[in-house]
Amino acid sequence: MKVLRNAVMVAIAAAWFGIHAMAAAGPAHGEVKLAYGVNEVKLGKMSLRIVRGMVANGTASSFDTFTVYLMPESAGDPWLQVTTSTPKGLGYNFRNYESGDANTQAVAFYVEGNHLFAVQATKVGPAADAQGPRKTPFDFEVVRFNENEDIPLFKRDGKQRSKGQYVDGRDAIDDEFFGR
Repeated sequence: MKVLRNAVMVAIAAAWFGIHAMAAAGPAHGEVKLAYGVNEVKLGKMSLRIVRGMVANGTASSFDTFTVYLMPESAGDPWLQVTTSTPKGLGYNFRNYESGDANTQAVAFYVEGNHLFAVQATKVGPAADAQGPRKTPFDFEVVRFNENEDIPLFKRDGKQRSKGQYVDGRDAIDDEFFGR
């Protein structure tokens, strides 16, 4: 009975905090390595394209964008953009933010259990928008592709703060989320 009560308490805690597999944050996540251009991701019968591009603005603040499309079953049908409602950005795609020589926001994608997720690391604290290499914590927000063929979108799956402090968001993701 005590084991059942403990299992129920763990399930309630996981639901309460909305954390998807973050307790095991580490090598369990299968990162989708993205080259610049079109990248294919297969999820069962579904096929997605993640387009990675760069916005160059002539400063040290150039950034990458990541736009996700659900591919149609028939050639000639429209590609459906998989939208997201991120606090920074247009709401339709993911993007890194660079300030000086560090990403103050970084994005990575991974597949787990035949589901596509994106993790976004955003710098927090008083140095978050400041120029220069200052270590701060990062917030990780995880969103999950809803696998809906009519209205494809990413929905929030969980959020947590980094255990360590980092200058660059990609380092925070690599270290704490992918265990590198």
